[in-house]
Amino acid sequence: MKIWRILLLVLLLTGCAESTEEGADRSKDQENVKTEQEDKETDSKDEKSAESSADTNTKEPEDKAVEKPVEIIEELDDFIQNVQQGTIDEVNIVRRTTEGDPIFIDLSFNGEEINYKHDNRRDKLGNGQITTKTCQSIDKEEQDGTLAYQLTCGHERSVEVYQTAYNKY
Repeated sequence: MKIWRILLLVLLLTGCAESTEEGADRSKDQENVKTEQEDKETDSKDEKSAESSADTNTKEPEDKAVEKPVEIIEELDDFIQNVQQGTIDEVNIVRRTTEGDPIFIDLSFNGEEINYKHDNRRDKLGNGQITTKTCQSIDKEEQDGTLAYQLTCGHERSVEVYQTAYNKY
């Protein structure tokens, strides 16, 4: 009887050892599957992020655009100075509608002419278009507490780039 007990004990221990090894193998397999799934999810997120940033760069230059009035004024003043000196330059501005929707305005000077781009595709109440013009000059006008930047573009008298109320100190 002692032999049977010993034999049974050996079988149980051997069986438990095999079960434990199988369980360990299963745990490793489950961990590998989880790791593979996590890697796929991470890759998918990275791809979506890359696609999103690529879309943003090609459609809306919001990441490099200035939006605060003081920054816009400084950027436009520098742009005017560079145009007067014949230095290549560009400026990207975000104006917000009353509802808070962005309107993107891009100006670029190639040394000879100013290219104007007005993008209101994200304005829910706008016409959802991009307007481009080739212009000859940009002017800054201060009058009655208003500061305005306007372009002269071909036969059009002027195109308003930016306007704001200001206090002259």
